[in-house]
Amino acid sequence: MKDAGAVYMVRFWIRPDAIDTVLDWLDGGHIAEVVEGPGFLWARRVRLANEDAADDGWPGFAMIYGAENLEALHTYFKSDEPARFAQERAEKGIDELIRVERDWGVVEFSADSESAD
Repeated sequence: MKDAGAVYMVRFWIRPDAIDTVLDWLDGGHIAEVVEGPGFLWARRVRLANEDAADDGWPGFAMIYGAENLEALHTYFKSDEPARFAQERAEKGIDELIRVERDWGVVEFSADSESAD
């Protein structure tokens, strides 16, 4: 996996009866479309631990996207892609099935098992 200079993190909670619908949309193309954009390097979908479920029982997940740098993320945010994805979510009814928090930042430190020796 290439080192990322910045990350875009999307934490989201899915209505329990809609998990398959939302994950099918994400895994069925949305994630790949984002990563294919300029400046993106990789993506990971994470199911958060049970203690991170919302008080109403909605399970939590996170998408973590690695990008070359913060400028690449800003270019993405200013592009037509976020609006296109928002329209797609709305048309598929995904927005009613999830709650979302987004954040991004510069990677200041990175370690892996090889550097831990």
